[in-house]
Amino acid sequence: MPVVGHPGEADPSKKDKKVSYASLPHKGQLAILCLARMADPLAQTSIQSYMFYQLKFFDPSLSDAAISAQAGFLVGAKTAAQVCTGMFWGRLADSESGGRKAVLLIGLMSCCVSYLGYGLSRSFITAVVWQVLGGSLSSNVALTRCVVAELNPEKRYRARALLLLPLFANAGNLLGPLVGGFLSSNARDGPSERYPYLRPNLCVSAVYMVAALGVLFGLNETLESIQHSNESRLRRIIGTVSQFFSRKSPDNPHAYTPVRGDDTATPLTPTSESAPAIPKPPKRKRKLAFRRIWTFNVVCTLLSHFIIAGHLGTFSNLWAIFLSTPVGDAKSRHPPVVFNGGLGMLPRDVGLAMALLGAIGVVLQLVIYPILQDRFGTVRIWRTALLVFPVVYLIAPFPSLVASAPSQRGNTITAAVWLATGAVILLFIVGRTGVTPATTLLINDCTPHPSVRGTIHTAGTVIGNLGRSLFPIGALAIFGQGLRIGVVGLGFWCLMALAVLAYVTSLWVTEGSNGLEIVLDDDSDED
Repeated sequence: MPVVGHPGEADPSKKDKKVSYASLPHKGQLAILCLARMADPLAQTSIQSYMFYQLKFFDPSLSDAAISAQAGFLVGAKTAAQVCTGMFWGRLADSESGGRKAVLLIGLMSCCVSYLGYGLSRSFITAVVWQVLGGSLSSNVALTRCVVAELNPEKRYRARALLLLPLFANAGNLLGPLVGGFLSSNARDGPSERYPYLRPNLCVSAVYMVAALGVLFGLNETLESIQHSNESRLRRIIGTVSQFFSRKSPDNPHAYTPVRGDDTATPLTPTSESAPAIPKPPKRKRKLAFRRIWTFNVVCTLLSHFIIAGHLGTFSNLWAIFLSTPVGDAKSRHPPVVFNGGLGMLPRDVGLAMALLGAIGVVLQLVIYPILQDRFGTVRIWRTALLVFPVVYLIAPFPSLVASAPSQRGNTITAAVWLATGAVILLFIVGRTGVTPATTLLINDCTPHPSVRGTIHTAGTVIGNLGRSLFPIGALAIFGQGLRIGVVGLGFWCLMALAVLAYVTSLWVTEGSNGLEIVLDDDSDED
């Protein structure tokens, strides 16, 4: 059956018109979604700036290598929880019993509570528990992408609107390290407060709360099957529960279930000429069967995303630990392979260094990427940017040589160390700016049918979180082993192999049709 008037390919005469951020529709709702998207990286990078010192606060007897291993588990705890529950939230977001707005609201509120608890933690186990709680109840990244795509069905608007999300994620990467670095304790000999890491987490919780209130009062439901319903969400949930028990009850096996949306229910009576005809319930649109979601392009796109998200997230955490690790001994250096130690930065210095990641990313994302995307297309930029990361991971540990050089004295971070650090950061951001927004667009456009868009975005988030769960644990453990044997670059160089593999898998990915690949022409659910 041909598709006529599909919203993603509206009026061909408009395709040639340039779209700017100012011309996007639904600006108020986009602002709410961008704030929600900014909250997660803000929270994560806030923790990265003081993680090394927080783990030392939990147990001062830990060695640098042991702290690196614990950091891997702490980083992986939240994302591992999201892997376990992500598909549930995705399917609930695609269901009439849930919807986009309800699932996003639950995720934002749970993160608000979990980061408050995390700031009050005084042991490693407690911190992990709060991270798991926040991760298991949230799927914020996937839902913000999904809702933005549905608010902008036309491709010319959708591409530009989806680029706002990584832009605000970079803004979170800019603000988070500053929040964590300056609001947490910066005492080199250990904090004297009872809760030295509560203040940054109070700030993070406040951002989640504001985003949740915005979703509650300012965001419209975009799930097509319920967005025009006059029925309240509470009434739908109660109707679903009562429907379930009325079917199962042995005392009333033939109970009548009222048509959803009816204000009054009229019991069934035998057919007679005088009885008015009972209107049939509206037919529901077909939903693509779960087994048919996984087309070749979907699988290839998600596989590439798994590796890319894994090594990007791992580098950010590994880099933060590397910046905090004490400077190595100059006498034991035997470059280019055997040299040890980090840069010995305090949380505020780590915050400034990590904030550079976000600041450069915001500029490149806002100014450079849209121009390149319009000129070269999504896939070409994506593959080219993937080639940058093997170089980044190869040179990443070498600022340690600058910090441990005999000319570097005292605890002051010199200009030479900042220049070496900035070079690595700049190169990493150039690659990430080309990869992150393109990945968002590719995941959205590989959707085979609009009825499973929430599931696709959630699957992308789950797959990405799986990579962010597994790779940091291994890479930080390898980094710790490298510290033991005097090769601090070992963890970074393992990431280099992953970056090469990511480029190889990207060669199988094509730009999808944004839901036009599979057409369902009937009106009953396909289970």
